Amino acid sequence: MLWKFLFIGLLWGTAVSVGNYYYLKLVVKKNENRPPRDKILAVVNCYIMRYFINIAALLSIYWIFRDIWTIAGTGIGLTVMKNVTAVLELRRGRDEHRKAAAKRKSYRRILDYPDDYDRYW
Repeated sequence: MLWKFLFIGLLWGTAVSVGNYYYLKLVVKKNENRPPRDKILAVVNCYIMRYFINIAALLSIYWIFRDIWTIAGTGIGLTVMKNVTAVLELRRGRDEHRKAAAKRKSYRRILDYPDDYDRYW
């Protein structure tokens, strides 16, 4: 029984987490052409709404099952998209770093001095 309730909570938390992620993407996309102050306000409001959604998800699973393992599974599920997003951002940063290093290396070849540069001075 324990694993069943944990799995149910994990599925519910993951579903809510994915929904929150796409809600944030929608808010950011919807506010692209607004002034910076309005963009920041929209994203802050989105994060506040997401906190309330997370609390509602935890309370709803508690009221339905009344089991600590479903709450634990929901809590773990709610952190899934945070971890997925962190891994994706790390990969994107690593790829951008590699591209920038390759670009610097190509410029270095053009700007390097000849080996016998010191001989002329």
